[in-house]
Amino acid sequence: MGMDPVILLGGFAAFHTLYPFLCTSRMASDYHILENLNITHVVNATAECPDAFPSTLSYLRLRLSDDAQQDLVEALPQAARFIAGALSSEVRGRVLVHCSMGRSRSSALTLAFLMQHQRWTLLHAIRWLKERRACTAPNVNFLRQLLTYEEQLSSHAALSSQLPFRKTGKQIPNLLECGRTT
Repeated sequence: MGMDPVILLGGFAAFHTLYPFLCTSRMASDYHILENLNITHVVNATAECPDAFPSTLSYLRLRLSDDAQQDLVEALPQAARFIAGALSSEVRGRVLVHCSMGRSRSSALTLAFLMQHQRWTLLHAIRWLKERRACTAPNVNFLRQLLTYEEQLSSHAALSSQLPFRKTGKQIPNLLECGRTT
């Protein structure tokens, strides 16, 4: 099957502990894995991989490339809304976010969800995600856009009279440092 059998035996809880939200396109096209994990919703962040089971699962299709020109301005809030809707108390779904390698595009979209719906800073979200999936590595372009998204969320929270996000500044987080605990 291509996955560690211990993960499959442990079901979604074991999978989520090791690979929260994220996976590769190969895993996303294996129905036995998705069924075993009770996946109901899939964010497909690839330009090249078709949605594998559109008649069975609910998909958000985002045709994204992992490069310096890819604009995520619409994709970040769209993915965050889709994930939040799937995880809502009414739906009680389980979401899989995938790109080709499960490192950059899927990580960026998952970070956007964590920032928006957990109200976390980008730095906190990266640290949390890297603790659970060490290969998390959004490209520099995506990190810049996530910083901008963080600022937008913070501004929106301030306008809504909610507690603002903590500012991380304009520095792009060093991914090698994010996994370390002090």
